[in-house]
Amino acid sequence: MAVLHTTHTSAGTADQLWQVLLDCEAFPSYMEGVNEVTITDEEEGRRSSSWVVELKGSEMEWDQEDVIDTERRRLEFRQTDGDLAQYEGYWQVVADGAGATLELNVEFDIGLPMVAEMIHPAVAKALEGYQQGIVAQSLPEGK
Repeated sequence: MAVLHTTHTSAGTADQLWQVLLDCEAFPSYMEGVNEVTITDEEEGRRSSSWVVELKGSEMEWDQEDVIDTERRRLEFRQTDGDLAQYEGYWQVVADGAGATLELNVEFDIGLPMVAEMIHPAVAKALEGYQQGIVAQSLPEGK
């Protein structure tokens, strides 16, 4: 199992960053390798979604459940079905002086021990790239 914990700061507000994070169906429009995200069910404080992501030339698919705490600006996620042996964690948006910080904490395992040393770093790099994309999308126009 691999663990990734990283933070990135945005000049945008915490509310702007939170709104971009929640709009996961828009991710394919600006995140390289994210091919499709579809919200399949949504109710107060929870949603389910299906993901199709390309990593190192292979397509990975999974379904995940999100617990959304708007008051704390925290989104907890976990894979409920799919290609990964484990995928769960959280996104946290925190107001930070003149902007906001996006924290990502995720535990994941591709379930293939023989290639994990090669693939886990690629997954971590992709996740950090997604985080940077969310931060970039949250910037006010012209920044």
